[in-house]
Amino acid sequence: MPRIAIGTPDKTRAVPCPPGTAGGGEVRAYFDGDAPLHLHEHRLAAGESLSIGPRETDFLAYVWSGSAQAAGTELPAGSSAIVENGAKLAIAAGSGGAVLLAFAAASPGGGSLGGHVHLLPADRVPRTAELGGAGGVGGAMHADGGCPTCAVWLHENHFPGSPGLTPDEQQRGVHSHSEDEIIFVTAGQVRLGTRLYGPGTALAIAADTLYSFTPGPEGLSFINFRAGKPGDIQFANGMRIDEPGYWRDRLPRPDYLEVA
Repeated sequence: MPRIAIGTPDKTRAVPCPPGTAGGGEVRAYFDGDAPLHLHEHRLAAGESLSIGPRETDFLAYVWSGSAQAAGTELPAGSSAIVENGAKLAIAAGSGGAVLLAFAAASPGGGSLGGHVHLLPADRVPRTAELGGAGGVGGAMHADGGCPTCAVWLHENHFPGSPGLTPDEQQRGVHSHSEDEIIFVTAGQVRLGTRLYGPGTALAIAADTLYSFTPGPEGLSFINFRAGKPGDIQFANGMRIDEPGYWRDRLPRPDYLEVA
């Protein structure tokens, strides 16, 4: 895998349901195989379901569009579910179908006790329209890596539209993370260099890789997945930010619905 891999909807391919899952409607692979983090898109028609587990790695499902139900709980678009290693859950599509984004590490990382399921309907996701600083950037937290039995991370960011930044401004945003990550564009556009990529674009970025991006003219919304709790964000100019601390200062921890 390259240090930065770009997956677009036209480059996904139909695959069987990944190990540890069953059903799942039409399954499209963004990243799998030797990639350290896997991302599959499950397109469920009404009446179809995805059965998850038991697996050796924690699994996070995000409802990108439509609606779903799990363990008697409604999961509209913007909801998420964490199925820890060793646990099981069935997610069924609503009457209009659903598109689920499924994230997982390729192999167990250790340190995760597992055995639990956490549901987070969209109306329970901690959100803010203003993360601080200039620009009116919003965000939301689905999984903060602080769970006693799982370590997955998933947050949202929402940026207003931008005509672009000067080269000096772009340079100030160059940074890296200490973990492998996947960024998935849920709405708007991400600008990489001079090219714009729209909804359904996924970026797989290796740990300690310097990169930057800017929102397109229509704004940008994305979700960001890691298989473990992040460390510091390292900027090319030498500045560091404690990423979990940054979010903890702005949003409460997710209040999950637990499934017995």
